[in-house]
Amino acid sequence: MAATARRRRGAWWAIAAGAVTLACGLSSPETPAPAPAPAAPPPQPATLPPAGYVLAWADEFDGTTLDTGKWTAESGTRRDAVMTPAAAQVKDGLLTVTTFTEAGTHYTAFLTTQDRYLTTFGYIEARIMFQDSPGEWCAFWLFSPTNGNPLGNPAVAGTEIDMVEHRVTDQGGWTALKDMVALNLNWDGYGADMKNRQRVLPLPGNAPVQGVWHTYGVLWTATSYTFYVDANPLWTSTDAVSHAAESIQLTCEVTDQSWAGNVPPGGYGSRAASSTHMLVDWVRVWKPGS
Repeated sequence: MAATARRRRGAWWAIAAGAVTLACGLSSPETPAPAPAPAAPPPQPATLPPAGYVLAWADEFDGTTLDTGKWTAESGTRRDAVMTPAAAQVKDGLLTVTTFTEAGTHYTAFLTTQDRYLTTFGYIEARIMFQDSPGEWCAFWLFSPTNGNPLGNPAVAGTEIDMVEHRVTDQGGWTALKDMVALNLNWDGYGADMKNRQRVLPLPGNAPVQGVWHTYGVLWTATSYTFYVDANPLWTSTDAVSHAAESIQLTCEVTDQSWAGNVPPGGYGSRAASSTHMLVDWVRVWKPGS
C-alpha cells in the first residue's frame, strides 16, 4: 500500500466507558426474587478453514530473508518512527518485526503485499505473538488502495479489515489493554468521511495476549465478516462488506504521548537489545474451492 495514505490508527482504540448499576431491593416471602439467568455458553471453536476451502497463498517464513516476491518492506518516516526493512528479520521459521531506537531515532517495519498479492473473500489467518511496549502497537490487517473511492460504496471501494491490532496501554496508563485485542472495519477513506465499526475485547477465558502465541483470522464472504482467535468466533459483522481486492499488512508503528501511551525514556533499546517485537509464524489465505 501507499504508506502515506494510512490514517491515524487511533480511532479504533476510542473505547466508550460505561457504568453498570446494580439495583437492590427486598422481596416479600410471597414474591421470591427470580433466579439469575444462566450464563450464555462460550462460543464454540469453529472448523477452520471451512470445509471446501483450499490454500491459495501463504508465507511460512522458512527462509533466511524476507521474501520480496511476496512482501514490500516500506521505507521512510511514519508518525514518530522510521520504517526500515532492517527491522524485519526472517530466521528459524519466524518473521520478527523489531521496534528499536538508535541515536534518538525510533525504527520499525511496515510490510505489505501491495503490488505482490491481493485477495477478495476467503479465510485469512496468521499465527502471531505480540511483545508490544508503550507508545508502540502492531497489527495484522487488509487494505484496499481504493478505500473511499467512491464514497458510500465500500463494496466497490473496499474496507480496511483489521484482523487484530494490539497495544499494551492507553494515554492514561491503562495496562489491561495488553490482554485485549481490537477488531475493526474502516471505510469511506481516511478523512472526514471515514466510518468505523470496532470491537475491543478480551480473549475467551480471559486468556493472555501479550507474549503468547495465538492464531488471528477473518472469514470474509460476500455478505459478512467473522473474526476469530484460535478458531473462537469473537465478532461477526455485515457492515461495509468489501468486494474489492485487498493487500495483506503486517505493521508496527510508534506515536509518543498519544493513545498508545508514552515511549519509554530512552526509547526501546538498540535493535540487538530491544524486547519490543511482533513475531509471526505464518500467514495463510484460504479460498473457496471450485
